[in-house]
Amino acid sequence: MTREAAFSRLEEIDRESTMLAHIAAVLEWDSELYAPMLESEERGRQMGYLQTEIHKRETSSEMGDLLSVLEGYGTDDFEKALIRIHVRAYQRGKALSPHLVSLLSQAKTKGYACWIKAREDNDFASFAPVLEEILSLTREVALAYADGKSGLYDALLDSYEEGMTSVEVDALFAVLKPVLVSLVDERMAHPVDDAFLRKPYDVGRQDAFALCVMTDMGFDFNRGLRGISVHPFTSALGVDDVRVTTRYTDPSVMDSFFSSVHECGHAIYEQAASQGREKGTSIAGGASYGMHESQSRLWENIIGRSRPFWMHYYPLFCQTFPDQTEGVSFEAFYHAVNKVDRTPIRTNADEVSYSLHIMLRYELEKALVSGDLQVKDLPGAWDEMSRNLLGLEISDDRMGCLQDVHWASGDIGYFPTYALGNLYGAQIWAALKKELDADALLEQGDLASIASWLKRNVYVKGMLYPPKTLLRGVTGSSLDPAPYVAYLKEKYRTSW
Repeated sequence: MTREAAFSRLEEIDRESTMLAHIAAVLEWDSELYAPMLESEERGRQMGYLQTEIHKRETSSEMGDLLSVLEGYGTDDFEKALIRIHVRAYQRGKALSPHLVSLLSQAKTKGYACWIKAREDNDFASFAPVLEEILSLTREVALAYADGKSGLYDALLDSYEEGMTSVEVDALFAVLKPVLVSLVDERMAHPVDDAFLRKPYDVGRQDAFALCVMTDMGFDFNRGLRGISVHPFTSALGVDDVRVTTRYTDPSVMDSFFSSVHECGHAIYEQAASQGREKGTSIAGGASYGMHESQSRLWENIIGRSRPFWMHYYPLFCQTFPDQTEGVSFEAFYHAVNKVDRTPIRTNADEVSYSLHIMLRYELEKALVSGDLQVKDLPGAWDEMSRNLLGLEISDDRMGCLQDVHWASGDIGYFPTYALGNLYGAQIWAALKKELDADALLEQGDLASIASWLKRNVYVKGMLYPPKTLLRGVTGSSLDPAPYVAYLKEKYRTSW
């Protein structure tokens, strides 16, 4: 077989696997939004079947033969990327048995349904056995991935952030932590009145305002739609079907709005990556979870909470909600949407304290994976760390260790990518501002020009390059916490 023929076959298999992943995403969307609770068992088997089929394709003897033929091959970045992705998938996939893949998929589906009920009932004890099962299976996966060459947690982290290690994360967090703690203490000494954001806001009007901003951001509603879920998320159900969800149950109108902006950041990345030759392949997605988070959090915080952004959109917000904003000056509104507070809920946290929530989860999941922390002791450990790191007493598990879906979904090793996303985003924003007058564009409501720069430099590249390579290509340097620290200090100390 010629190398050209081998690559053609590799691309064919890749497109088949991508299509199966999209089918699985349709089932996941239905499970999270519509399926009855008792459907979870059969849905788990369906998901397990699809994941097993993908696993078979990724680890078949044919795949091994193709990759042997294609070693060192690649006439362009697309071919090199597809080969790189499948070499990585083959090596990791061969380490897992189809049985383990199926068991974990089923456990995750069961875990989600169980978590929903446990969270609703504030009953961690009912969720603990399922989490034990998921954690046990995840350790098996980590052992297989590590193969004695890395720690268990690093093997899991690498699944979400290729090339990243816990040593690197520890070093980055060591720089961030004291800055964040100090800024939280400083801002908490200056109370901000945001009570008007917690008044009743008509959901229909909230939806209309969010849709206006999402449209300005460039979300293509011909290639996607929105829904309502317990936990906001974004999912690619097809090459032209990227869906986002939000929720309207949070106490502040801004919680729901920023949720929409955050998920839209993910979605426009996915839509832009699914273009040209990459469309319908595994390359058509974010370079990593951290890079994906960099864009959702860049849009949510650096753009969406900025003074120039609201100079344009606050008049529209006032027109949409005249009663709630009566007598509220622009300055009062700006300070309210940037209020720094100690909240137990990660998704509602301000941009200063947010990464502290991630550090808490990062330390706990490392301890769970290593066995230093038992599942039954998780609520107590969570509460203790919340007191020490966030200065918070947790009233119940629903506000603590049951608030996030990630562990119920088997996404252990995922949490650090949120904080890494903050760092990536600030570094990319600094590069953007060297070429564009971003403040002027935001004041004009010209989100399209900003989205165009991000699309050209980040989004359309999809998974052509590993995250570290992509970041260096966009910014000229490796991951550095300095731009993010400078951004936070400038905003919350100098220009407040």
